Amino acid sequence: MRWETLWFSMRYGARDSNDPRELKTFLALLAPIPDDRPANGQDCVSFNCSICGQRIVRIVKVRTCGCGMIQVQWMPFIQLPNWRLIDTLIRMTSNSDSGNVGSVVRALPQANDQCCPSPVCAGSVAELLQFRPVTSLSPIEFAALERLAFEHGQAPDSYLAVESHRHCFLAPDHSAAMSVIVSGRYVHISGGILAPLEARKQIIIRLGELAKHTKRLINCYSIGEQDRPLFEDAGWEVTKFGEETSLKLASLGWSGKPYEWVRRQFNYCQRMGLSCREVSQQMMDQESWQKLTDKLFEIQRDDLKNRIYSRELNLLVGKLQLASLGRRRLFIAENREAARIEAFVVANPMRGGQGWAFEMYRKRRDAPRGTVTFLIKWIVDALKVEGVGEASLCMLLWKDSQTFVGKRTSPLIRWGLAVAYHLGDAFYNTKGITHFKTRFRPDLSNCYVCVTPKATILSCINFFHTIGAFSFSPRNIFRNSWQCLIRRKSGGD
Repeated sequence: MRWETLWFSMRYGARDSNDPRELKTFLALLAPIPDDRPANGQDCVSFNCSICGQRIVRIVKVRTCGCGMIQVQWMPFIQLPNWRLIDTLIRMTSNSDSGNVGSVVRALPQANDQCCPSPVCAGSVAELLQFRPVTSLSPIEFAALERLAFEHGQAPDSYLAVESHRHCFLAPDHSAAMSVIVSGRYVHISGGILAPLEARKQIIIRLGELAKHTKRLINCYSIGEQDRPLFEDAGWEVTKFGEETSLKLASLGWSGKPYEWVRRQFNYCQRMGLSCREVSQQMMDQESWQKLTDKLFEIQRDDLKNRIYSRELNLLVGKLQLASLGRRRLFIAENREAARIEAFVVANPMRGGQGWAFEMYRKRRDAPRGTVTFLIKWIVDALKVEGVGEASLCMLLWKDSQTFVGKRTSPLIRWGLAVAYHLGDAFYNTKGITHFKTRFRPDLSNCYVCVTPKATILSCINFFHTIGAFSFSPRNIFRNSWQCLIRRKSGGD
């Protein structure tokens, strides 16, 4: 059956009214009830406001297709803004005998909708895209957010949406979500859009409308090749942000000269008495888990002590929240004879558990050489036995950002990141991290940052402020810069 778009125009009364029976209520809080007055023998249903109970709309025409979706035309019982309802779909939730057709799945405005004045459109879009603290979600809402992050997360940082210090967008019907950090007029969305592929295009359009009518600047990070065309078609600036690392476990065997370094590090740690295991709070009593938690936080403090940033960063990286790991997995490397934990890795799920990302790894400063490599190889081998198809070492930040030019690429970001990758090595160790991760011989793919309407110098400054780049340690900067200078001088001699 060929779908045809149905257009509806509904007049709105007093815009200044504080009555909750407005577009926000209409879109987000509809409660379906059976209608006892069928129209011309058709299945029909009324939708009542779940706040005030007033009947809002009554379906009068229904068209069905074999996929279980139905397209409807409805009659308004209250006055609403002029609005184009595009792709209005209703999902069949019960049999036709009951007369209950179902509940609203989505009602989305078109990107170039000009059928209503700008103030009304701006308010409506802002109401549709509300960013809320994760801590404000109800248990049912949080479960929906976690499910979306687990099933539809495509990037290593997608599952970080469940962290308690973040904000999020969660669709009223729990069909889509995003992890958000709002900083003034700048909106930072990390981990991509947590929704099925067919729904992402409409969400991108809505974000563009939000930026246009509220004068906000929106940044979406960790966008892969699959979603890049969607942002480009919507008119966003799409710029390469780095390269994603992926280990294809089915063909990975650690044999041959390319993996000689990994094998050497692994064998050395084995001779030093190290072993690895996965730990879970559900498999330990409360006292043992608390002791383990204290040790892991001690390792993190020791690992970060002499870094440029002596505390955890934000946005693109996660925080150590052992009390709320969710479906993340925790692995440790330990010396059982010495009763000492040397390092740990937190792995985030991707694509419903088909892939795992080693998003956080920490070690003691005096741990045996190659401890992190030893632990990563052990985890990769364990995941391969489980039948997992992919493991990620996370993004190589800013790598070769100048090599990509798309339909609309930001020159500011493109060349700014290229310069930062080379000049910032002394501060961020960008080249050292790239060298370490590529030792595992991963497949590399482009990762993008998408911006609307346009990246500016102030938006770039806000990005660094949001991730915590200005909370550095002057002492560690001076010490690390001096050591870097000494190494370069020694290499030149």
